[in-house]
Amino acid sequence: MKTINSLSGGKTSSYLAAHYPADYNLFALVKIDDVKCAPKDKALVKFISNKIGEEFIATAESDITLKAVIDLEQMIGQEIIWVHGLSFEKMMKKKSAMPNMEWRFCTTEMKMRPIWDWWFKNIGEKVKMGIGFRYDEKERADKLSTSFKGVIGKSKNGLRNKWGEIEWREGYFPLIDDKVNHFDVVKWANTTNLVFPKDSNCVGCFHKPLQQLRKNWDLETEKMQWFSDQEKKAKWKKEATFAQIKTIGLQTDFNFGTGSGCQAGFCTD
Repeated sequence: MKTINSLSGGKTSSYLAAHYPADYNLFALVKIDDVKCAPKDKALVKFISNKIGEEFIATAESDITLKAVIDLEQMIGQEIIWVHGLSFEKMMKKKSAMPNMEWRFCTTEMKMRPIWDWWFKNIGEKVKMGIGFRYDEKERADKLSTSFKGVIGKSKNGLRNKWGEIEWREGYFPLIDDKVNHFDVVKWANTTNLVFPKDSNCVGCFHKPLQQLRKNWDLETEKMQWFSDQEKKAKWKKEATFAQIKTIGLQTDFNFGTGSGCQAGFCTD
């Protein structure tokens, strides 16, 4: 059975890639179309455009994440395949909605579907997928979905997509098996030349606590403004709009940089 490591560009999944090699390493890029959020490093933009085979504008994650994935590829000496789906804006337009805690379709459409589509096109048989869940968060492994519904062909007249749900993977969790904790991951990361963002995953992810989002207004102002600009007819979080979050006091003893806590098996630190 072929193996795939699902990478997020964070410390834990990078630890996974460095210590537990797989046949393939995949990173799903979350795109946004706002040029105000574009990386200032034009060489980075060109590199990613070449990597994904189309014009790259910006990402909803930190640009530091992109550089971490590039540097990780050099460190492990194995290709990291970049996949992507629709941009965040196009995905919301297609759904006629914003994702939220009740309808969390952003991970499905911009992380899971691009990886599944690549798997269906290039492998097409059940795989083992390495997921960067640590021993101190082992409960997350119980929630990993092993089936996915995607386009598997065309209708008889060739005019419509044919959909099907396939049991396409089984998860394996080597960090849990080997009792690797957050301390072990951070200790390893500090021995490398890899530079990770202070907060992982999409900077405005609605899974994140208000204080983390407030901090991200300082760390990623343009991208947080993008998230705020989307709140015209709906809110990301029930507690407050992103414009309101910008104005709250910053709690200096808050444990910043904990990531989104997404349970889907792709957004991991």
